[in-house]
Amino acid sequence: MGVLGEAWETFLLIVPAMVANGSAVLVKRGTPIDLGRTLWDGRRVLGDGKTFEGLLVALSFATIIGGVLATAMGEEKRLLYGFLAGLGAMLGDMAGSFVKRRLNISRGAPLPIVDQLDFVAGAAAVLFLAGAPLSVGGLALVSLLILVLHRATNLAAHKLGLKEVPW
Repeated sequence: MGVLGEAWETFLLIVPAMVANGSAVLVKRGTPIDLGRTLWDGRRVLGDGKTFEGLLVALSFATIIGGVLATAMGEEKRLLYGFLAGLGAMLGDMAGSFVKRRLNISRGAPLPIVDQLDFVAGAAAVLFLAGAPLSVGGLALVSLLILVLHRATNLAAHKLGLKEVPW
């Protein structure tokens, strides 16, 4: 399989993560995952933007997309990969929020590259651990695509009133 084939396979594995990352913003309020706790630095662990309800929505959407891919491709493992990609995406997103809080970057303020690719890194890590057929070249190409898509979808979500900021 060439690099384009690897990129396509990686893209199909990451699509549920992309959907999970985008769907969590549909939840406007909820119970914060960190339950309002702070750390040694006096800052919240994650902040109000990471909620159990958003996590549930994200995992549900990712699993549904995994199921669609499993059915379309005739590969049952795609259902599991969908769930795992969503879980990894949300863990990566939470890790990004954790880093931002430690750097004293407020909720919604930009942290370039981390904001765009934290969910991809999390999804890739979990999928890799599950034995999914990811490739470095495929991840590189998909990451470049996601940098462009992330900017476009965030602008659209901002214009639709789903996000407070356009990044």
